[in-house]
Amino acid sequence: MLFLIALVALVAYQLQRDIRLVRRLHPSPPWRSPVHRAGLIFVLLFTVPFLFVRYSNWGGALTLSSTTALFAYGFLSFLISYTWYRYLTWLDRFEPERTAWILVVFLLSCGTTFLVFPLGSLIIPNLGLVMDGTAYHDWWYAVIGIGLVEETVKLLPLLVILLFTRQADEPFDLILYASISALGFAFIENMQYLASSEFHAIGGRVLYASVAHMVFSSNVAYSIAMTRRAGWPWAVGLFGGLVLASFAHGFYDFWLLAPDRPGVLTLMFFLANIHLWVMMKNNLINLSPHYQESMRPQPVMFRYRMINALSAIFLFTYILKFLIDGEIAARDLLLAQGPTMGATLLFLAISLSSFRFIPGYVAPLRPTNGIWGWLFPRIEWGEDLTGRRLQLRIPEQRSDTPHYMALHRALPLEGTLGQRVILEGDRDWYLFRLERPIPFDGAYGGALLIQPHRDNDTIPDDRYVLVAAMTFNGTPELRDGKAHKRQLAFTGFVHGRLV
Repeated sequence: MLFLIALVALVAYQLQRDIRLVRRLHPSPPWRSPVHRAGLIFVLLFTVPFLFVRYSNWGGALTLSSTTALFAYGFLSFLISYTWYRYLTWLDRFEPERTAWILVVFLLSCGTTFLVFPLGSLIIPNLGLVMDGTAYHDWWYAVIGIGLVEETVKLLPLLVILLFTRQADEPFDLILYASISALGFAFIENMQYLASSEFHAIGGRVLYASVAHMVFSSNVAYSIAMTRRAGWPWAVGLFGGLVLASFAHGFYDFWLLAPDRPGVLTLMFFLANIHLWVMMKNNLINLSPHYQESMRPQPVMFRYRMINALSAIFLFTYILKFLIDGEIAARDLLLAQGPTMGATLLFLAISLSSFRFIPGYVAPLRPTNGIWGWLFPRIEWGEDLTGRRLQLRIPEQRSDTPHYMALHRALPLEGTLGQRVILEGDRDWYLFRLERPIPFDGAYGGALLIQPHRDNDTIPDDRYVLVAAMTFNGTPELRDGKAHKRQLAFTGFVHGRLV
């Protein structure tokens, strides 16, 4: 409960920041602001269903036949898959994939899901795999009998795309199609679990199972993308990724399926994998050959759309449970699933909307704040200023550097903040393209490398703040989104604000 309260406070703080950001970028009345509308929808979602259950007399009024029950389970499973599909397509901005191909992969995956049974029957007995409560036997059953079997089946639709089409022409397309295949698999699986649990599995199916399937499949997709980038045959990445995905899937199930093992390890592993999944998606978006600054995804609204959409699925299930079994059963569902789902939802919504897009840059897949940082939401503080116009003016104090006086004489200056740039691991530098070149002696005058002073996490538009400026010794050469210090010289601090 304390974790949930902390996450709510974090979301409230982030919401205030996002509202200020939206007001700056898109000044408009509150009723036209997407963030304000999302807030209104959130309030309605968490008032109307509870008022309906409390004051209506329809509890237990709905009787489901086998046919209508199957439709209900299928509809909820579809909503889960559709919500995550929408999230994936929000990220696919530069060259969006055709809906028809996405639908083909989804339907193929729904069909190939049933290959789990013959494939498992072939592998499990022949390898002597068994779950008997012992760590050794359970481990290999989880890795091979569950992980390898399911990841192989989910891989088949992606193979169809790779072998028979040219659709996966962007690195991110691989994760997109792999995740859609995972959603098709999860769609069938979710129907089975919702039916056997009488809707009580809704929280786990919405937030854990569907996401875990996408994450494990993305290991294969990311491995293929990286081997392609390295110039190796993509089959090498496919094999290595499949092995990695099988072990990850097996580790997840090993701790989850045995009642005498600490299930919290599965949760910790799941949270760490969310960080990895975000980094994988971010890296592959950065590597797009069609990357355009003006078309990059805008993740500000992602978290609120996800919170509202996934909450709506859970609350719809809450109302459905009330209509079928009455208020007490609905309340039991809420108490059993609500707190855990709320905490996990906020974790996912914050983490899965935290990106830093830097064309060409591939971040290492490791924790940035230590291993314990993976147990908390991934947050990218500071707004992305790419594409904004900036004005520089003379500061109160001068800097004693070789190029400062030329910069001082040229002020005030205006220009556009281009792409983000990595300098010695610091990802908060920007390439500032000037409208009017500076006549430096022996340095490039068409652009500067700038960064807000450490006392500020952004550059506002209502006041001037200190900005560090560096001069390029020659034409800027950015490799994989990085600038090397040897091609730069610190010029000094100036005042800057957005215009």
